[in-house]
Order: sequence, then C-alpha cells, then structure tokens
Amino acid sequence: MVGEGPYLFSDLDRRGQRRSFFERYDPSLKTMIPVRPCARLAPNPVDDAGLLSFATFSWLTPVMIQSYKHTLTVETLPPLSPYDSSDINAKRFQILWDEEIKRVGPEQASLGRVVWRFQRTRVLMDVVANILCIIMAALGPTVLIHQILQHITSISSGHIGVGICLCLALFATEFTKVLFWALAWAINYRTAIRLKVALSTLVFENLLSFKTLTHISAGEVLNILSSDSYSLFEAALFCPLPATIPILMVVCAVYAFFILGSTALVGICVYIIFIPIQMFMAKLNSAFRRSAISVTDKRVQTMNEFLTCIKLIKMYAWEKSFMNTIHDIRKREKHLLERAGYVQSGNSALAPIVSTIAIVSTFTCHIFLNRKLTAPVAFSVIAMFNVMKFSIAILPFSVKAVAEASVSLKRMKKILIAKSPPSYITQPEDPDTILLLANATLTWEQEINRSDPPKAQDQKRRISKQQRSELYSEPSPSAQGVAGPEGQSGSPKSVLHNISFVVRKGKVLGICGNVGSGKSSLISALLGQMQLQKGVVAVNGPLAYVSQQAWIFHGNVRENILFGEKYNHQRSSGEACCSADLRPHGTPRRGLVVTSVPGQSTRCSEVLRSRTYVV
Repeated sequence: MVGEGPYLFSDLDRRGQRRSFFERYDPSLKTMIPVRPCARLAPNPVDDAGLLSFATFSWLTPVMIQSYKHTLTVETLPPLSPYDSSDINAKRFQILWDEEIKRVGPEQASLGRVVWRFQRTRVLMDVVANILCIIMAALGPTVLIHQILQHITSISSGHIGVGICLCLALFATEFTKVLFWALAWAINYRTAIRLKVALSTLVFENLLSFKTLTHISAGEVLNILSSDSYSLFEAALFCPLPATIPILMVVCAVYAFFILGSTALVGICVYIIFIPIQMFMAKLNSAFRRSAISVTDKRVQTMNEFLTCIKLIKMYAWEKSFMNTIHDIRKREKHLLERAGYVQSGNSALAPIVSTIAIVSTFTCHIFLNRKLTAPVAFSVIAMFNVMKFSIAILPFSVKAVAEASVSLKRMKKILIAKSPPSYITQPEDPDTILLLANATLTWEQEINRSDPPKAQDQKRRISKQQRSELYSEPSPSAQGVAGPEGQSGSPKSVLHNISFVVRKGKVLGICGNVGSGKSSLISALLGQMQLQKGVVAVNGPLAYVSQQAWIFHGNVRENILFGEKYNHQRSSGEACCSADLRPHGTPRRGLVVTSVPGQSTRCSEVLRSRTYVV
C-alpha cells in the first residue's frame, strides 16, 4: 500500500534477499498511470498522483485553494511523504555506503559511485523523459513548421483541412514537449530532495557519534550541512538535463544539412565551439566558489568564537580588533563571490548570443554562396536553432553543479570515513569508588603515530595494583598534578598532566582554580571527550553533565524543559531540570553529577541527594 511506513522499513532491512522488480518500484509504477481518481490512500497527495497530476503539479491544487481561503498552518498542511523522509533515505544510503566500504575499503570508497547507485533509476527515467521532450521539440520545427509554411505558399490549391490538421499537430507536439519537460523537472526535484536529506542525515548522525570534534571546525560543519548539501541538491537537479545534448546536436545537424545544405554546418560549428567555452567558464566559477568556501569556514569559525567569548571581548575592549578581523575575512569572501557571480552571469548570457551568432553566420554564408533561401527553409532553421538553445542554456548550471558537488562529496567523505576513537574510560575495581584518575595525562589533539588500540589497552591494564591500592587508601579525595605542560617533541601538547584523585560514593568534591587552569578540561576528560596519553580514567555508573552554558533551542519555555517528554503538571520545575538522569517514572538512579557552574548541584539536591557531585 502506498505510504505505509512499516512496508518501507521492512523492505529496507532485507539485505540478504533480492526483491522483485514490482516490489521495488510498486509506488513508481502506480505513478505512471495517467489518471488515478480513486487513489486516496497515501498521507501526502503526491503519492496518489497520476502521471498527468505529477507532471503538471496539479496535486498541489487543493493545498493552493485552501491557502487562498484560509491561512496555512502546520496542522493543515499534508504530512511529509514517507518516500521523501530522511529516515528511510538515510537508511538506504547507509546500506549502499556500507556495501561500498566493504567492497573496496574506506580509503578507496567512492561517495560519487554510491550517489549514482542511490538515484540511478530515477536519473535514467529522467533521461527517458528528456529524450521524449527532445523528440517532440525537434519534430515541430523540423517537420510541422516546414510543412505549414509550404502549405501557406501553396494556399491557392485550397485544402484548409490539411492546414488545420498541421496546426493541431504542432500544438500537440508543443504540449507534449512541455509535459515531458515538466515531468523531467518533477522527477529531478524529488530525486534532489531525497539525495539531500539522505546525505545530510548521514553526515549529521556520524558527527553525533563523536564526543568531540577535534578533526573538524564548527564552520566546516555548518557549511557542510548547508552549502554542501545544497550543492548536491543542485547537482541532482541540473546534471541529468544536458544528457540529451549530443542526440539533439546530431538530429539538428542532419536535418539542417538536409534542408539547407552544407552551409548549415556553420551554425552547428558555432554551437560546438561555444560548448567548451561555457564549460571553462563554469569550471572557473566553481574554482572561485571553492576558494570562497574555505573563507566562509574561517568566517563562521571566527564569528562562533566571537559570540562565545563576547563577555571576555567586552571586558578587554577588543571589539574593534575582532570587528576588523571579521571585516577583512568578509571582504575576501565577498570579493571571491563577486568574481563567481560575474563569471556565472557572463556564462548565462552566452546562450541567447550563441543562437543569434549561429543563425546570422549560417544565413550570411548561405547568401554569399548565392544559394536560394526560401521562407519555409529559413523559419525551419531558426526554429531548430532555438530548440538547441533551449537545451544548451542549461549546460553552464550543470557544469557548475558537477564541479561544486565533487568538492562537497570529498568534504562529506572525510566525515563519513572518520572513526570515533575508542573510549578510554574504564570501570573501577573497587565498587565503592565512583571516580578514579591514576596518573592521567590527557590532551585535546590526537597523536600522529598512535599505537594500536589493543596495545594501548594492555598498557593501561599493566598499571600496578599497588598504585591503585595507594589511591584507594587515601583518607580524603585530593588532586595531584597540574595542567598545561607540553609533552615530548613530536607528541601533542598535554593539557592535563599526571592527574590523580579518587572520589567515593556520597562525597562532594570541589575543584577551584584560575581561568584557563584546566577545570573545564578535567570535566571533559571525565566525559571521555579528550585523548588519553597515559594513565587511567575510571568511572562507575552513569553521568549527568550540567553545562556552563545553557543549551536552548528555538521553542517555548515548556519545550526547552521537557525536551520532547510528555507534560506532567504534578512534577516541579526542579525535577524537570534534573530529569535527564531519571528513570521514566521519576525514580532517581545513583550516579555521578558533574557541573561547572557553582550552585547548580544544590538546586537539584532534593531530587539527586543520593548522588556524588563534582562541582
């Protein structure tokens, strides 16, 4: 049944079974039915649309009428089609990506090849629709217009019915051409949406698997999830359209040579000469855009630092310095984007110029050779060259989209093949100990020549039990070691050096120090967000972390407190704030609460009184 979610998910999970053709393409085959008046099963009307409704977008008519009568809201809009949802498309893309990695390995895996496998059926259907569009577009000027003009010149013979039939045939070919062209765009738009949401979701889920993003900046993440995903959208939208240009060039060249003679090759050569010029300008535009992307990454990263440290900047009166830095970066970015815009505008203006130059050159050469040029022949050649202009005008956008998509795929592949380092947090041997750091030296950077994870684990296990027993036997928790000394040459800089302390259940440990002394880094080490160079970090039980900066999303106060949970008016706001580490029915679990804001733990003391705090 069209639109049923369980049917889609169960089919995707059958990796070992090969589904039949009708099982895979049942919804698409139903869309090929010209009219489907009785189909009212899908939640979204596009899944019940027939071929004419899908191509002409008439399935949107009820929504447009409702928007004219009443204001559209989220409740009145139809739900998203399950075939376009990020969940199902991301799962399907993940299966194809896993197969690619299993076949050739992560380094040799081609994300472009997976993208082709993900959308090849729809691209082939788009090419078929384009071929039918080109056939109808070439049939009108090459046959019907020529016949109509010849019939007009011989109107004295009378046969009005023939002229009417030729005009109706011309209308039918033009209408069919527009229908297939709209069908191609409808297919491309839905394909582009599925590709964009699949890759964006996959990249976002892979980023969430990392506890810390030391290998990528915040600016790169924002650009990948916005600009790069939109580049893939444009590539899926524009790239299949010029696939029929070679067929159109051959058909037009043969027919022009047949009705005009050898002089028609002059106009065809003009088109052929301008194609590499357009491709060169499109690649030049892509080069400017690629340079602008790196500058944009730097600008977003600088703005993120500016907003994060705004209090410090205000305190030291660094506003002008930061403002000048951001202005210089923005100036370089604007300069590159202006160059790209000029090149793109010039490339787009070539399409009508090429058509005019081709027509004038052909007729000029034809007249200089003293050859006869009649009205039927002249108008047929002009109409044929206009059809070629219609197809070649899309070529600059396609080349630009391909060049930008190739860069975007490389950036996304870097994230998809990156692996989260293994967790260095272990379980304490003493069940009464909730937290243990034994001679722990940690850093934010990854080592260049890291040993294999099994060897690193063996090295951790070889720490003497005598050292641990000494730590367990300490009467009160204490911290030894300092933060900040650099490691040996060739190794990353140590942020926390030789830290050792023990925290037992029911105890409260306070850590104080100057700004930049390593308090927040120590909390990050307990959360597993740093890189352990040597020593042991052991935690017993779950962790609840209260950040120094509030994480507030776009929503009302209740939504920020509930975080998607059902509202219960009997619970107080203090319980809701601390509900991240509670059982579903509100029963507290024993664990470790880590906070970097003085006084936060005391606010939740009534709910979390049985826990251990590191403040």
